Amino acid sequence: MLRASCVGKAMQATPGEDRIVSALRKCALVSGLSEAEVTEVATRASIHKVRANRRLFEEGEECKGLWIVTAGRVRLLHLMADGRQHAVGFHAPTTPLDLGAALDGQPYMTTAMTLIDSEFILIPRPVLIDLGRDYPVTIRNAIDLLCIEVRQRDITAAVAALKDARGRIGCSLLQLARQFGTTDGSAISINYPLTRQHIADRSGVTVETAIRVMSEMQQNGVIQTDNQIIQILDLPRISDAVSCDGCQFECSVFAQKTAVRLR
Repeated sequence: MLRASCVGKAMQATPGEDRIVSALRKCALVSGLSEAEVTEVATRASIHKVRANRRLFEEGEECKGLWIVTAGRVRLLHLMADGRQHAVGFHAPTTPLDLGAALDGQPYMTTAMTLIDSEFILIPRPVLIDLGRDYPVTIRNAIDLLCIEVRQRDITAAVAALKDARGRIGCSLLQLARQFGTTDGSAISINYPLTRQHIADRSGVTVETAIRVMSEMQQNGVIQTDNQIIQILDLPRISDAVSCDGCQFECSVFAQKTAVRLR
């Protein structure tokens, strides 16, 4: 149990644990816990560095616990029936990965691949179970995070249902802009390194199609790219390609509100 060891004394973190405590404080899962309680979780967690383009865990693999991104960039992939990999999400620091598998103990539902050198905290599943039992606030936090995860997969399914490649790619760009975008004048920069292959995997199209469609977008002044950073120059034209009007997914709502603000 976690609570017993926190009672009557303040936990003292080691230098290595201090790094974990600092990273955990930024994670929504432990929001509402005291400093001593977060420190106790840190004493039972571990930190791991993973080089770029390496697997952190693989779809179907036994779940060890909850991985939380503390530095770097990660994408989650799902193997399709036809053998293609579909990117179900891109993630940055403070994000828990495949929370559903960590909670129910079933095998991972996705494969986690690093895009750049990255760092993670691993909370073993027994510690995660103790956390929920001893601190009910973390159960509420986990439900909120699971809702985000489910909605993200709903959007992924909606993208896959689009027949037009321009619509799929446009929808993917809007999702990424909502997650990682910053406004720069009348443009939106997606501050996340993305290749054409990454966009193809996210949109469910071939890399050749992604190259062709994005080249057309660039030639028509809709987007521009620089060193794997995509900048959206004409948000309304992407929204029109996706048919955002009336859509209530977060990416469409983001596009509609942002377009109004940038006018």
